[in-house]
Amino acid sequence: MFGSKKTDEEKAAAKRLSNIRVAAAQAGITVIGAKFHQAGQTAIPIEGSRVTIELGETARKRITVTRVALIGIFALWAKKDETKLYITIEHPDGVILYPVAAGKEPRARVFATLVNGEATGITRTPAE
Repeated sequence: MFGSKKTDEEKAAAKRLSNIRVAAAQAGITVIGAKFHQAGQTAIPIEGSRVTIELGETARKRITVTRVALIGIFALWAKKDETKLYITIEHPDGVILYPVAAGKEPRARVFATLVNGEATGITRTPAE
């Protein structure tokens, strides 16, 4: 036969990567190979990444370190679109912020759960 047989661990890792690719595409995230890509930013690996999700209304009320890192001091004046959902992917190699339509929230949750390996909540403003 050609090549070698994959171990169960290799098969599981390939299946996980495939599931992440599909979920990422549905959430509006670009995955090429085993890395997340965003135009004008450094690609970061899927392994070791952490995904957080915020609704625009919540994200608008605070300035994150990630946001300052991405757009600098202008983060103080930049407004976030409240009809968007903000998916932040953090990794020791970098950070990528994806603004996507708020209607993709369920798909974004599935994506975040697959990457993080656990259920991921959405940051919401507490009811007052």
